Amino acid sequence: MKCEWCKIGFGSFLAILIVGIVSYQFITPPPPKTLKIATGKADGSYYKYGTIYHKILKKDKFDLQVIPSAGSVAALKMLEKKEVDVAFVQGGTAKKEDMKNLMSLGSIYFEPLWIFYSKKLDIKYLYQLRGKRLYIGGKGSGTRALAKVLLKQNRIDSSNTNFVNLNGENAENALKNGSIDALFMVISATSSKVKKLLYNKDIKLFSFKRAKAYSKRFNYLSPLVLGEGVISLEKNIPNHDITLLGTTATLVARRDLHPDLIRLILRAAKKVHSKASIFSSRGEFPTEKYTQIPMSEDAQIYLKKGDSFLQKIFPFWIASTIDRMIVMILPLLIMLLPLLKGFFPLYRWRIRSKIYKWYKILRKFDDRIENADTQELEQIKKELKILLNEIEKNSDIPLSYMGEYYDLKVHVNLILDKVRLPRILCKQLL
Repeated sequence: MKCEWCKIGFGSFLAILIVGIVSYQFITPPPPKTLKIATGKADGSYYKYGTIYHKILKKDKFDLQVIPSAGSVAALKMLEKKEVDVAFVQGGTAKKEDMKNLMSLGSIYFEPLWIFYSKKLDIKYLYQLRGKRLYIGGKGSGTRALAKVLLKQNRIDSSNTNFVNLNGENAENALKNGSIDALFMVISATSSKVKKLLYNKDIKLFSFKRAKAYSKRFNYLSPLVLGEGVISLEKNIPNHDITLLGTTATLVARRDLHPDLIRLILRAAKKVHSKASIFSSRGEFPTEKYTQIPMSEDAQIYLKKGDSFLQKIFPFWIASTIDRMIVMILPLLIMLLPLLKGFFPLYRWRIRSKIYKWYKILRKFDDRIENADTQELEQIKKELKILLNEIEKNSDIPLSYMGEYYDLKVHVNLILDKVRLPRILCKQLL
């Protein structure tokens, strides 16, 4: 009887262990501590934001490796080859085959398409660039991919127009000295390159008269208005409202990216891109709008609901661990409640069952005495003494059951007396 607590406790532990092992099979494995993100060139906005993300994630004990690339098209190829986990990608650069293995985590800010051209030209529509010398971005860049899409809508291609191959810095100089007629670039409005070109009086910025028409054809494009004086109130740059056509910078990831890492990246994106800018209001980004590649379900949930209660009060890795363990904890709690509720009744039953077992034996002795001869009575007496000795050895029972225990001993002795006394006298006594 002294190990009843042990037996019941061990049984309960074994049941909990089995449930725990089964539940563990459904727990998402922990996220890797290292993450790779592809950006654009090392002197571009994507790379700058990548380094900011790196500093933010470092506080959560994650190592974000920032990998430069030739541009959005090159970054998408790196994702397909599994060389990186996430990438900054310009909207409109993905192809149909990219949709199968990749997912969007959301758009993070507007990126206008800037088309600068020589003031000697009178250009109001894109088709008027046919036959001109154009720089539409480097190979592998998102600018080149988007420019080709828009120019194709105006029947402009390499068969009727000269697409000049230069790097970005040389292209700006080529526009200034007249070596090319127009320059395409997709870049943030805060870029120093944009400001330099806007301040140059010999260069004009193209205004899209049919921006709405383009945006209806391509859902990842939006009309953006660069208001008069936004760049410089003092010098009134620009000197009139200009309508630009804008895409968005998008975070794109492989479909096998761990859900915790999706939330981690988007948390960093919120810190960096939720502020107001020239083209967006506070809290507008990150968003699931303007994405070309289908959105991740986990990203959609995070963008709508934000951080969970646990993520608000605990460091990310602790909140992540608890979130994953809930899958196992809930079944255990559901099982523990009835176990705890039934533990003490089970314990009482175990103690009493021992006593009742002895009573069952004692009743058999009592039945045997009625018709036993002298020899058999001697045998019964020996067996009863053995039984009494066994009962006395099991005296370490809880105090709450001592009454039943002593009653049992009294009844054993009563049967012993019945054996010792002459049968007639016993009958009189009983």
